[in-house]
Amino acid sequence: MRHFKRLTAVLLAMLLALSLALPAGAETAPAQGPGGAEWELDDERPVIIVHGLGQSEVFLCEEDNVTKVLVDGKPVQGWPPKVDANALIPKLIFPLLGSLLLQSDIFLTKTLRGAVNDALGVFKMDLHGKPLQNMQVDRWHRYGGGDPTSLGDLADIAPEQRLKAIGHIPLNEMGELIGEDLMYYFAYDCFGNMEDTVDELYQFIQDLLDKHGVDKVNIIPISQGGTVMNSMLERYKNKGIVGQLNNVVYVIAALDGSNLVGDLFTRQLTTDNESLYRTMFPDLAEGYVGYLLNIIIRLLPKRLVLSLADALLDGVVGDIVSRSTMLWALLPQAYYEAAVAEWLSDPELAGIKRQVAEYHTAQVNSTQNILDMQEEGVRCYAIVDYNHPLYKFVVSSKKVNADGLLQTASPSLGATSLGVNVPLPADYVPLHEGYMDDGRIVDASTGALYKSTWYFKDQDHERTGRSDVVMRLTMRLACGKEAQDVHSMPEWPQFNHGRDGRWLTGHATNWAEDLLADRLDVKYSELSQEDRDEFDAAYADVKAEKYKTIVVPGAFEQVQGRFENIMYKIGVWSPPQPPSFWEKAGDKVAWFLSEALYFAYGPRGFIDPFWRIWWD
Repeated sequence: MRHFKRLTAVLLAMLLALSLALPAGAETAPAQGPGGAEWELDDERPVIIVHGLGQSEVFLCEEDNVTKVLVDGKPVQGWPPKVDANALIPKLIFPLLGSLLLQSDIFLTKTLRGAVNDALGVFKMDLHGKPLQNMQVDRWHRYGGGDPTSLGDLADIAPEQRLKAIGHIPLNEMGELIGEDLMYYFAYDCFGNMEDTVDELYQFIQDLLDKHGVDKVNIIPISQGGTVMNSMLERYKNKGIVGQLNNVVYVIAALDGSNLVGDLFTRQLTTDNESLYRTMFPDLAEGYVGYLLNIIIRLLPKRLVLSLADALLDGVVGDIVSRSTMLWALLPQAYYEAAVAEWLSDPELAGIKRQVAEYHTAQVNSTQNILDMQEEGVRCYAIVDYNHPLYKFVVSSKKVNADGLLQTASPSLGATSLGVNVPLPADYVPLHEGYMDDGRIVDASTGALYKSTWYFKDQDHERTGRSDVVMRLTMRLACGKEAQDVHSMPEWPQFNHGRDGRWLTGHATNWAEDLLADRLDVKYSELSQEDRDEFDAAYADVKAEKYKTIVVPGAFEQVQGRFENIMYKIGVWSPPQPPSFWEKAGDKVAWFLSEALYFAYGPRGFIDPFWRIWWD
């Protein structure tokens, strides 16, 4: 069982890059809060967005570093890797059939590990932690390789790249308020080399200061961007970098990595029979598919399934991930010694080991470096999601509060929490009064930036970019002239709730405006007065909800329901169809067969001997 859990966690860790993408978002709000609480903009200093995993484009290039290598007419991209099923199936088909027939490993694990290496070849690193192939970042911040390029510049010379940047980090409102000529999207290879990335960011800041004739920049490190910021503060703290920073807004930043990565690197994964043959796949796949997978996995003997998982783990982590210093930075500091012993003991990897050790020092010093930065006058803020469990395939999922990918203590720099929906004990005494949420789930006062850290309950990390409220707060902090704390802006409480506001700011608004302009088959001018009145009222609710800064649980759902109902009634949208009888029946039958096999046949393959039911 422990081996198969490794398989699932490996796949999830690789999907981390995609999961951290922040989808596009919001329309422009006025530079004020509820009741007309105006705030003063910093519309002189540039803002640098340092994105998260998978939010840049990296291509395999020819020797000129510009011409992209094409396969089947398409460029070879770093993420997501292209898996050639036509080439993969012939490699696996005979080992798989042989293993099924003989119920033994007939070159299947070896073939699978080789296939993983081939599929992830673009991520391979040399012994110095640098890409083995000529992988080049599409540098939207220096488009064409020259001077710093703002989003405003991209709008003129590369509008497609601008749209991609805004799609990843939906800070549209910021561009409307301070101008996109002050906004820069720093693109880097998320799977590449940390030292190279940090050196480039430092030089980019120097060039921006010269270009704009200012003394400081504002910077927004997001998710993995927090590790880049950790490294830059340590590497350049004696070269004046702190004095060049004004507002620093850490958004769900992996300042102490992710326990998901830590558990993966140290093989600390949930390992029980029930997970392997009963609960794991239904958690991964909805409906009958998950239950069918519970049944299909029994075609192989249990020990072979475990060996396959080990082959995947060793192939992905051992051959690929463990050589990327950028991904090593996502390892929490508490896992460092065990992970290094597991993956970097080979003397040939001394160059990578040195770089990993240097980042570990930066990570250990991270809190103090941030406090020192604050002491020198830099306004440091943090935004944290919480109360959304880690993936359930790692041991930490049962021990920590999280946002799905990061344990709460990482982006909050040490806030105290026991778990998802687990209140702190009645006799627990917070370090400072006035910094605990109403449910006593998080004591923010133990976090290093407790006076300037905002929390969003039940917000999933991977959907943070869809939260218009989070994005608007990010803009407010990054572009404000005056220092703020969690008690200075009543319109932005320290403990708020998450939501997916993309529907408000995009889908609903776009359709409503098209309807009002008579651009649809259904014409607003031809509606009955009753329907028109209901639409007007429902759309007024949408617009009112759009600019709220305090999320009331359930309020958004009511607004959404009312608007959808009138759109269904007048025929603009078609209501979703409920599952058919056969779909429901299929789910029930698959569930019954899966459960019956588990309790009657036990956790084993179909041809496994009876004594293996609970032995492995």
